[in-house]
Amino acid sequence: MTRSLVFLTAASCLVMATAKADYYYNSQGGYYRPDYAVPPPLPPPSYTSVRTAPPPGMETTYNAGATPGVDDGFDPGATGPYFRGEIGPSLFSDTRLTHFGVPANDKTVFKPGLALDAAGGYYFNQNISADFEVGFIGAEVDHINFFTFDEARYMDIPLLVNVMASMPLRDGHIVPYVGAGVGGAVAIFDTENLTTPANPTISGTKATGVVAGQIFLGARFQLNSRMWIGAGYKYFTTGDPTWTYPGNFKFGMKGVDTHSFQFTFLWKF
Repeated sequence: MTRSLVFLTAASCLVMATAKADYYYNSQGGYYRPDYAVPPPLPPPSYTSVRTAPPPGMETTYNAGATPGVDDGFDPGATGPYFRGEIGPSLFSDTRLTHFGVPANDKTVFKPGLALDAAGGYYFNQNISADFEVGFIGAEVDHINFFTFDEARYMDIPLLVNVMASMPLRDGHIVPYVGAGVGGAVAIFDTENLTTPANPTISGTKATGVVAGQIFLGARFQLNSRMWIGAGYKYFTTGDPTWTYPGNFKFGMKGVDTHSFQFTFLWKF
């Protein structure tokens, strides 16, 4: 619960900080946004409409009497729904068991794994967006101190609500971004003949729900007016999962942290 509150606070702060920075940048003349001002300010002398592409020598200049959001230079492509997907390797931090029938404290080490996710969301303007994400993060267990097993795997299925702040550069051709998400995850443990001399052997696949959160950052590069590709980093963490095997046998571990390096794709509808 503490982790979820931390990530919720971080996401809220991110939204407020980005909105403040966007307003300040606009107020200092950083870029012309008629939709931010009432009445609309006068544009720079060189300003031309972004909605039309007239022949050379016939450029249309700003019309002070135009309806805001129609002919005043507001880019409708800055808002609207989008889809994004990400895939790449994931490194799992070491953790410790909390239960194996009785309280435990045995170090658990993972092999490198895989992370992938898909999300659908909405851009409210060129700087702020929100989406709902479903993903998969999984890896094989390398070893657990004092335990033996034929195989063991740990997996998370994140279900997260994200807020993302973007700062387009070079007319949107390069888009650095940073974001945070909170929600939950389905934590899955799959093993075959996991045992230690002092306790029974467990086998099978079990799932449980945990709180989860993440932070992420990266940059995307424009392919065309609707598609961007890029690369990013994601830190994902969960609460402490505990699974119940036959005979009311409790098996659990501390929350698992992962560091993922992902190829990203974003498509705006």
